[in-house]
Amino acid sequence: MLNNKALQVPYGTRDGLPGEAGARRIIENKLASTFKAWGYDEVVTPTFEYLDTFAAAGQLSDSSFKFFDRRNNILLLRSDMTTPLARLVATRLNEGPAVKRLFYLANLFRYEETQAGRQCEFNQAGVEMMGAAGPSADAEMLALAVASLQAAGLNDFVISVGQIDFINGLIEAAEVTELQAQELKRCLIEHDVVRLEALADGSRMSPEQKDLFKELPFLHGGLELLDKVEACGLNNTSSKAVQDLREIYALAEVYGAAGYLRFDLGLLRDLDYYTGMLFEGYAEDMGFPIIGGGRYDTMMENFGRSCPATGFAIGIDRIMLILSRRRQLDNISSWDVLV
Repeated sequence: MLNNKALQVPYGTRDGLPGEAGARRIIENKLASTFKAWGYDEVVTPTFEYLDTFAAAGQLSDSSFKFFDRRNNILLLRSDMTTPLARLVATRLNEGPAVKRLFYLANLFRYEETQAGRQCEFNQAGVEMMGAAGPSADAEMLALAVASLQAAGLNDFVISVGQIDFINGLIEAAEVTELQAQELKRCLIEHDVVRLEALADGSRMSPEQKDLFKELPFLHGGLELLDKVEACGLNNTSSKAVQDLREIYALAEVYGAAGYLRFDLGLLRDLDYYTGMLFEGYAEDMGFPIIGGGRYDTMMENFGRSCPATGFAIGIDRIMLILSRRRQLDNISSWDVLV
C-alpha cells in the first residue's frame, strides 16, 4: 500500500510536464546560442560540492541543503553558481587566455517559502567573465543581459544598476559602527524603509547624512540622478562609484543597451561578495528579479588566486512564468501523425 508521500514531490519542487519541458528547452537553447555568439564557453559543475567550498567563499546559508556521504564528508547542493565556477577556474583553468568567458545552465537549490516564481529547486542560466576589470567588462555584462532577455522572449523590462561603493562611501562618511553598517545594509536589501529611517535618526550622522540615507531607497533615475547626488558633496569612495557608473553607462550606449537601464543607488543584493557595479532586472507580472549580477573581484582570493570577475544569472522559471501569464509560452505538446 503506497503512502501519500510516495505519490508527491518534495516541498518546493515540481514536475515539468510535456509541452512545458519542451518550452524550457527552447528557452535554454536560445540563451545558450546567445552566450556562444558573444564568445562564452559552456561549463558544467557537480550538482553538489563539499560544504568547505562554499564555506571558503563565505557563502554558507541556513537555506542550503546539506547532507553526508558515506565517508562522513558534509556535502551541499549548490545554492549559487558563482562559487563553483570560481573553484573551477582556480583549480582547472589556470592555462589559456587571461580573460575567461564561461556560461552555464544549471539547477540550483535553496530552501525557500515557496510561491509563484520562487521554488526550492530552480533553473538558472548565467555567464561569468573571469580576469576582466573595469567599466568595459561591466558594460559588456549589461549589454549581454539585455540581449539574453530579448532572446528569451522579453522586451519590456528594466535593469536597475547600482554601485556598492556608493553605499560604502556613505557609510564611511557617516562613521557608524560595524554593526550599524550591517543593519543599514540589511534594511536596503529588505527594502525596510521604516527601519532604515529609525537607524539613521538614532545614529550620530549629520542632518544632511541622515536625509541622504533616508532617501537611498528612492534614488532611482537616469544620468540626472548622478548629477543630483554629486552635488551633495560625496567623499572619494562614493564619488569614484558615481564616475564608474557614468563610464559604464556611456559604454552601454555604444552597445545600444542604455535604453533598458536606470540607476538605483540604494540597490544591494542578498549575496555579499559584490565589490562594484551590481544590477537586477524586472518585468511586469513578476514580483521578483528575473536577472541579477555584478562585479565580485575578491571571490577568487578565497581559492588562492587573485582575479577580477563579473557576471549574472537569469531565472529561467521566472521567465517562463511571465511568458505563460502573457500567453506567449509555446508549451503545446502535439504530434503530426502520418499514416
